[in-house]
Amino acid sequence: MFKPTPNPPQLPQDTKPVTRSHAFGQFLGSQALFTVREGIDIEDALIHASDRMHCAAAIACEVIERAHPEFQALARSVVHQIEVATALVEASIAGLET
Repeated sequence: MFKPTPNPPQLPQDTKPVTRSHAFGQFLGSQALFTVREGIDIEDALIHASDRMHCAAAIACEVIERAHPEFQALARSVVHQIEVATALVEASIAGLET
C-alpha cells in the first residue's frame, strides 16, 4: 500500500523536539540575513511565534482604522489570516503540553 506521507521519525522518550536551522527574509548573495537557530525547544519557538502574530494582528487592526475604505476589506483579510495562523500555533502549543 502506498502512503502519501511517511510516518514521522520516532524520537526517544526523553528527547524534546527542537527547531532546525531555517533561513528567511533577505538574502545577501548566497547568505541569509536572518536564520532561525537550530536546537530551540519547539514549545518556546511556538510561543514566540504566537506573540509575534498577536503583534501583527494589532498592527493590522490599526491599519483597518486608518486605511481608506477600499483597502479596509484587504486589511481585514490579513487579520483573519493572522487569526487562523495564531489558532494553529496555539493548538500546537496545547498539544505539546499534554
